[in-house]
Amino acid sequence: MKNLYLSVLLLLLASAVLAQDYKGIWTGHLRAEVYDATVLNMQYILHIKDQNQNIINGKAYVYRNKPLKAEGALDFIGVFKGSELKIKELKILYSRIPADTSRFLCIKDLELTLSPDKGIDNLNGTFTGAGENTLPCYPGKAYLQRFNKDNQDEIPAQLLTTLLLDDRDPNVFMQTKLARPIVIDVTNNVIELEIGDYLREDGDIISVYHNRRLFIKNLPIVNKKSVHTLRLNRDTELHEIILYAENLGRIPPNTSTLKVFDGAKEHQVQITANKEVSAVVYLRYSPAQKSPAQ
Repeated sequence: MKNLYLSVLLLLLASAVLAQDYKGIWTGHLRAEVYDATVLNMQYILHIKDQNQNIINGKAYVYRNKPLKAEGALDFIGVFKGSELKIKELKILYSRIPADTSRFLCIKDLELTLSPDKGIDNLNGTFTGAGENTLPCYPGKAYLQRFNKDNQDEIPAQLLTTLLLDDRDPNVFMQTKLARPIVIDVTNNVIELEIGDYLREDGDIISVYHNRRLFIKNLPIVNKKSVHTLRLNRDTELHEIILYAENLGRIPPNTSTLKVFDGAKEHQVQITANKEVSAVVYLRYSPAQKSPAQ
């Protein structure tokens, strides 16, 4: 009976971890120091708009009013395991940085840990990153709290209005809504993407984006399969693939078959996109465990 009780308790604890809810607004700041001198101190807000399995996505906002006003927004995706959350910012949506400085908005990777304190959820951790010019940013630390009545005054009124309006709108890419992501688990960082028409050729053309960067431009969808090799960053667990319809062909919507082969398994999905909605596939990378030497 004791062993049965212990098993049930462990099962309940595991279920609680898996059911962790990260959705919502998290507010705080980013700070970086070099030789005890502060080189970055900005307000940082994560708006986690959607949570599916252990995957999240949304928008991140940075803001500073003094000494010089600066602000920006970025799309991000993330993946969590229990209390450990990894965020990958993808693309700068807008950036307003003083023109007379050499500073630039950083596209960051964050590693955060959830830790409740006195009834308030905190997300604290570290970040690294680089600008769109690939120049590295100062690494630093992130301190965030779940949005609540005690910290709502820390968010400027205009930005708070933006967040509340953003909560009503779907995630978008190039003026199209992003469909519910299809999640594919891969065990190799070298991936083959095979794209072809699964009905009949009708002039469909798509472009493919990897983490919001153009990977394949203006690809005609024909019966003869088109194969492309994608190398994933081994340090990044989650990768986003967007299939954007450049046209609708003669018979809307834009349809195709996407096969993903990671060297061990092949996954096939049917893709539908149009001028209002782009298809999304998440590649969740976890390297295969090597068998112990005999």
